[in-house]
Amino acid sequence: MTPTRIALVGNPNAGKTTVFNALCGAAQKTGNYAGVTVEKKVGRLRAERNIEVIDLPGAYSLKPKSADEEITERVILGHAGRERVPDLNLLVLDASNLKRSLYIAEELREKGAPVLAVLTMRDVAERRGFTVDSAALEKAMGVRVVEVTRGAKDHIENLNQAILDALNTTKKKAPRKTKINPTIDERYAAINAVVRKAVTKNLRQDTTSARIDSFLTHRIFGLVAFSVLIGSMFLSIYAGAQPMMDAIDYTMKTVAGWARTSLTAYPLTASLISDGAIAGAGSVFVFLPQIMILFFFIAVFEETGYLARAAFLMDKLLHWTGLNGRAFIPLLSSFACAVPAIMSARVMPSDRTRMATILITPLMSCSARLPVYILFIGSFIEPRYGALWAAVTLFGMHLVGIVVAMPLAWLLNRKVLKTGQSPFILELPEYRMPHWPNVWRRVYDAAMDFLRGVAGIIFALSITIWALAYFPHAQKTTDSVYTAFSQEKKMPVKEVHSLATETKLSEKAQALKSDLDNALRAAHLRESYLGHFGRWVQPVFAPLGFDWKISVAILAAFPAREVFISTLGIIYSVADTDAEPEALSKKLLNEKKKDGSPLYSVLLAVTVMIFFALCAQCMSTLAAIRRELRSTRWAITVFIVLTSIAYLMAMAVWQVGSLFT
Repeated sequence: MTPTRIALVGNPNAGKTTVFNALCGAAQKTGNYAGVTVEKKVGRLRAERNIEVIDLPGAYSLKPKSADEEITERVILGHAGRERVPDLNLLVLDASNLKRSLYIAEELREKGAPVLAVLTMRDVAERRGFTVDSAALEKAMGVRVVEVTRGAKDHIENLNQAILDALNTTKKKAPRKTKINPTIDERYAAINAVVRKAVTKNLRQDTTSARIDSFLTHRIFGLVAFSVLIGSMFLSIYAGAQPMMDAIDYTMKTVAGWARTSLTAYPLTASLISDGAIAGAGSVFVFLPQIMILFFFIAVFEETGYLARAAFLMDKLLHWTGLNGRAFIPLLSSFACAVPAIMSARVMPSDRTRMATILITPLMSCSARLPVYILFIGSFIEPRYGALWAAVTLFGMHLVGIVVAMPLAWLLNRKVLKTGQSPFILELPEYRMPHWPNVWRRVYDAAMDFLRGVAGIIFALSITIWALAYFPHAQKTTDSVYTAFSQEKKMPVKEVHSLATETKLSEKAQALKSDLDNALRAAHLRESYLGHFGRWVQPVFAPLGFDWKISVAILAAFPAREVFISTLGIIYSVADTDAEPEALSKKLLNEKKKDGSPLYSVLLAVTVMIFFALCAQCMSTLAAIRRELRSTRWAITVFIVLTSIAYLMAMAVWQVGSLFT
């Protein structure tokens, strides 16, 4: 049986989300409208499961100026392909901005669309100094008006009943007798007539929001407050998520270790499960804490009204690039992780500016790059130049991405996407306490969106990279390692074989087994398809000063940048690069060229870091781009363009620097 459909219509920030969540609860799902990237949210009415509620994007008019408004107009008028014409339009009217809300109401009435009005924000209106009489409003508009206050269960019950009544009795009304093309003046004349009948001015007016804004939007103090609040968000994403990420990482490593030990007799299966499947799952779940924390802050900022203020403050800094103030949230949060940052670009007002924001987001130095910076700065910069220059270098690596991203944003907006000047018109909503059910729902939706849309791709590519790094896993490679190990440790080869398969070992033997395992991993990686491919492409990286070992590590790090460090650890037979970072550092410092000179230098360290600062070497990020833009072509384009920029800049640093060293 085809469900009855209700469309939830209204201005942005009018309270649609609160009404939608109250009506549908957990019985909702998200997706995208056919052929576009605009998010679609659909739920089932809790009071009647055969009634479907579609939460249309916020719109000020049925004359679209953005992709969001275009979708709203097409769905309401039945022009959206597979989207059915709503049986009832649930129009959310913001009492604190009634005149603005009534404009789309006038358009709906002109179209003859069936309407049931929901009046929200009465408390905000009263703080602003006026009262809306819902009965008078109902009479003036000629449609049923139901008042809804956040958290009032009886109001939701009344609304449910009103919906059922409207669906049972309402038939599509004939359009009012208006001019074929009514002008804006004529519409506002009708709106003003409604407002005069329904709104009463009060003598008292709460100026709390104005007083707060005098500080939070001040050209100096506002920026200080912004820095503190956004810094807290950034610190929470970067550091606050770390214990949860560490717990996930520890759990996955523990499970992988257990699987590896239990399947010792079946090495291929053991490696597939522990290094492929479990490690792949870990690379998915490890992002969840950052995603959830980021969207928690975004939801709180939006619910309280601060998000609009922050966008206002940042607009002037981004204006010249063609972006507007809303872009600061994804750009800033990508310093923690590009995946949730790309998802948060949904705050952008149009498809094209959203696309431009997403495409430059990978240039911000995410936390996954930090281990690479720390390794090379700690090994080559700090010992030679001291802590101050080490800190300057670390800051410089984060600055590199910004310096490249801003001109690239200008180029995308002005020449490629041709977005034109991105208008920045927004109303500063009243400050209010966050509605926690909305906040938690936003966090949950973001996490589920990530798992549904990105996790599968990440997992599949993790298995692919594992296979390339594992096979062909020839026995002759194992035998050669056993022979070399027996000679090095002065042990019979037979004892080495026994050491490799024995599970109950003394502490001394366990240490030997760990050394043997590291040597085996390094040898098999070197002889794997990935290792051979790394040596094959090494001439491509030679102009950057990279040897085959760095080339293999770069290729292995495609699923996640953090793998670069662990891959170098495998190549240099360092058991645990997290527990023994100084061991890997020492190995790099002692690495020599054929002529006996040091292989690694300050210049090479800076070149590697420049490459990592700019390269789109993260399949999670590319998967997120593909999912958000619904385009494999754009994901591939980002990878090619940013990797090319990284290559050229790293080559310039190495070639020019080599002239002076």
